[in-house]
Amino acid sequence: MRLGTGLSWLCLGLTGVSAQGVQDACPKNEIACHDVMNSSQCIEQIILERLSPLSKAALVKCVEHEGTASNLPGASKLCRCPGCHTTAINTVLAEMFPPPCS
Repeated sequence: MRLGTGLSWLCLGLTGVSAQGVQDACPKNEIACHDVMNSSQCIEQIILERLSPLSKAALVKCVEHEGTASNLPGASKLCRCPGCHTTAINTVLAEMFPPPCS
């Protein structure tokens, strides 16, 4: 039992060390970014899982729906919130919605 507990702490420690190397570039004080973060499943299904064709319109639709925190257009939300997802998703979003943001 003691060995299992020690291994658990070791795994948690290694996870914490690897997470420290990742820099969070998501501007969480930007209200629009809450919409982007809350739409992560939709965005992931389009970019990574390819469940729908990749297009600006499809990604904008992920962040434009009833009940969002911000009334900005979807393209502006995606442009203003770099770094709110994995590197693969952030790269695609940066290419499709580059600054300057409207």
